[in-house]
Amino acid sequence: MKNILRIVIWTALLFVLSFVYIGANQASAKDFKDVSKKHPNYVAIQEMQSKGFISGYPDGSFRPNESISRKHVAVLLDKALNFPTPPTEKLIFKDVPKSHPYYGPIMKLSNEGIISNGVNGKFNPDSPITRIQMAKLLDLAYQFNMNDFAWFEDINLAHWGYVHASALYANGVTKGDQGRFLPNKPVTRAHYAEFLHRAMKIGANPISDKVSKDKAIDLSRRVPTIIEGVIIQGKRDGKTFNQMRANHLPYATHSFINSTLKEDYPYASTGGDLFLFPRLTVEPLLRFEYEQPDTNTLIVHTVEFSTMISGNGFIDFVFKKEAGKWKMNKYDTKFAGKNNFELTRQEAELIVRDGYSYLSTPFLKIEYVSTVIKIGEDPETEEEYKFNQYNFIVESDNGRETVFVNSDDGYYQ
Repeated sequence: MKNILRIVIWTALLFVLSFVYIGANQASAKDFKDVSKKHPNYVAIQEMQSKGFISGYPDGSFRPNESISRKHVAVLLDKALNFPTPPTEKLIFKDVPKSHPYYGPIMKLSNEGIISNGVNGKFNPDSPITRIQMAKLLDLAYQFNMNDFAWFEDINLAHWGYVHASALYANGVTKGDQGRFLPNKPVTRAHYAEFLHRAMKIGANPISDKVSKDKAIDLSRRVPTIIEGVIIQGKRDGKTFNQMRANHLPYATHSFINSTLKEDYPYASTGGDLFLFPRLTVEPLLRFEYEQPDTNTLIVHTVEFSTMISGNGFIDFVFKKEAGKWKMNKYDTKFAGKNNFELTRQEAELIVRDGYSYLSTPFLKIEYVSTVIKIGEDPETEEEYKFNQYNFIVESDNGRETVFVNSDDGYYQ
């Protein structure tokens, strides 16, 4: 009976260690019998194995299509980024006691704010991790900047993980699957090796009190998107503003919640056709200024381009840092008028190229045709002014068409 018990224990240990190698930092890479050189994740698996991060099963297999558990994801992230040990040991999850073999890595991730307190105080260490959960962990662990928005058909703005999927997409960690993200699909061992391998190649962004331009752009895209998603979900669930107030606290200051968000909530749309904040795509590349008067204040000045006649103008954000997290504190807009953008032809072409980039068309040719002088009227002073309208011919897989871009406000059609 004792021998049988030993066999069971050793079999369990071999299974646990088959993905997470606790030995030396470097190991000689070997081919797994079920991961051929033609396997799409072969290179990532081999490199992760050579670094000593992963191993295989005693029978020489890797079992790439098996799902990976949440505890293994935690220990691999810890090995990749070497998080500091929390100053004090404490029990956070009911199902992860101090005696748990993965207590240390899980507590490190919790201490870094990468994982939350879970559902009903549990971490569910043995459960498979889903693709959207994986996106959140990698995004927060590596402090990715959300340089672009993802346009997956199965994950929209109101989804809690939308910004995390966008961050991974923008940094090339994931491409999706034929236009879908498959958020609830379990992550396989092979895919996680690939995702972590890509994240490691990019590297973690340094944490600093001084905000970089990339970080300022990230905040200008990420925080408004999260707040917008919370508003939309609240409206869809039929909840009052007071019921949703606590959901905004991690992302907005009390003053902003009690003023702008409270005033806008009754008029918020759930159909995706009316938003409080702009969806900044190409704008930060053309018009973006920021300043940090102190370590806890960030002021951003940018613009918004769109195909909506009344949607273009100057945008101002003020972020405040509270409890170590940047939050929205102020938001203001001003329509472009006589004091307009004065876009150059080259900038107008970038706007057109950005607009067509979301069509995923392999062939795209943009040809400048002419510049026409137009007369505009300032929406506040009603004073007339002149601006350039740039005309382009665009050829793509969808055909040939003429596109006009206004230099005063970036409006295009």
